Amino acid sequence: MEFCNILERLKLIKARLTMPDRPPTIEPNTEAIHSLSEKLSGELAAFTQKIQAKYPELADDYDRLVKRLILGGAGEGALGKGAVLPPFLLPDTDGQLINSSDLLASGPLLLSFNRGRWCRYCALELLSLIEIYDQVKALGCEIVSITPEKNVSAPGIKEKYTLPFPVLCDIDNGYALSNGLMISIGEEARLTYLAYDIDLASFQGNHGIFLPIPATYVIASDGTVLDAFTSPDFRKRMPPEDVIAALKAARA
Repeated sequence: MEFCNILERLKLIKARLTMPDRPPTIEPNTEAIHSLSEKLSGELAAFTQKIQAKYPELADDYDRLVKRLILGGAGEGALGKGAVLPPFLLPDTDGQLINSSDLLASGPLLLSFNRGRWCRYCALELLSLIEIYDQVKALGCEIVSITPEKNVSAPGIKEKYTLPFPVLCDIDNGYALSNGLMISIGEEARLTYLAYDIDLASFQGNHGIFLPIPATYVIASDGTVLDAFTSPDFRKRMPPEDVIAALKAARA
């Protein structure tokens, strides 16, 4: 980025930080929607429309980031269907180390890689997983969320959304990297997030320029990936009905 462009970006940041409001939060749509897939996709689209209407410049920043990631081949080497999940040993929100082999010993697993509690798109996905959690448990399966956020004194993603399933901390995105999911968002995107009070460095305890590509994996008990959804476009997520179908197949 040229020096003059950096100055313009910093001026924009200063102006944004004095704004009385921030990007809108969004709660689950309470309207009766028959299909869980339609509900999630509708909520994701609705939030995108809110950003486009109220913060068009932010929407443009998102579009440029996603375009850059796609053109750069982000996620092309991500773990895919038929691969074997790399083992992990990650701390949960209580500081206890959780072993992937112990989780898989109890049955198939749904892994959800999320960017953090600040990401509204991740929140909507996690809330949709809460809705199907009873069905997942009835199938003898478990859900685990993985996020690069460190365990801080402020309420984390598990507490903020009252998640009934474990949340693991992927320190410095190391496990995301081993799955081909770690990406650099670049300095422009980092400054954009900072302008809206999203300080990735504070959330993650590092320089805050790396994030995981949001991903959903359905893992068989032997570690085989039965289904996978990854996309550099963080505004897209795996439909809940596809999750249930894959877990049912794992139990068949």
